[in-house]
Amino acid sequence: MKNAALQKSIESFLPTAHINRLSHILQGRNVRAGYARASALQCNAIHPFIANDPLYIESRALMQHRELLTESRLMNLFLILKYGGLDGDIIEFGAYRGGSAVFLANVARGLGLSTTVYALDTFEGMPPSESTLDFHHANDFANVSFQELLEYKEKCGLTNLVFVKGLFEETAHPLLEKSKKIILAHIDCDLYEGTRYAIDVTLPHLHPGGGYLVFDDALQSTCLGALQAVEEMIQEHHLRAEQSFPHLVYRYPPAK
Repeated sequence: MKNAALQKSIESFLPTAHINRLSHILQGRNVRAGYARASALQCNAIHPFIANDPLYIESRALMQHRELLTESRLMNLFLILKYGGLDGDIIEFGAYRGGSAVFLANVARGLGLSTTVYALDTFEGMPPSESTLDFHHANDFANVSFQELLEYKEKCGLTNLVFVKGLFEETAHPLLEKSKKIILAHIDCDLYEGTRYAIDVTLPHLHPGGGYLVFDDALQSTCLGALQAVEEMIQEHHLRAEQSFPHLVYRYPPAK
């Protein structure tokens, strides 16, 4: 009974917590929304609620074991899209086998958002890395078929999903110049240079209501390069985290 009451309380709290009222905002982030997502996920109170959501079930099933994300991280992305209150495009840096991109595209479609999800990757493995700072090396995560991804996207009918093949430095800028404002940047590329570039190229294109920067790997033990890129962003733009679990999540421009 106690868990049921807690779950009901969280369900009713989530929509109101995500309204950017002055009382919710501290140093550019919606603290109440961040706590609502993070604390509910960390104590597993909201897992049954999300796990029984028809849209989550459908989107999760479409991934077909392509994902590398934990359940809590998938649920966090779901909550951000469902309650974040923004409409625009999504960009993902580091798509690998396309699991999270498929998930995000189906959730956005199910919520009725006018969103295109752009999933960027070489789809041939990682580029060369900075040998001292980065743990991963060239050609890691190369076990993926770009053609199979394109065929699977068509099979799912995800007309709002675009897989973009190539180095970020070659593909991201022209794409962002023609996209709608970005409501969510999911940055999952493990390496310093890729993470740093993803931040720099995306910031000017984030939704003016405070787009979400979600870092999948910056807190991983094998991704100190990604963490350094986030630390440099904090120093340069004076951002404060809205969440530290299960992702590092920031808002830019700062919420008002």
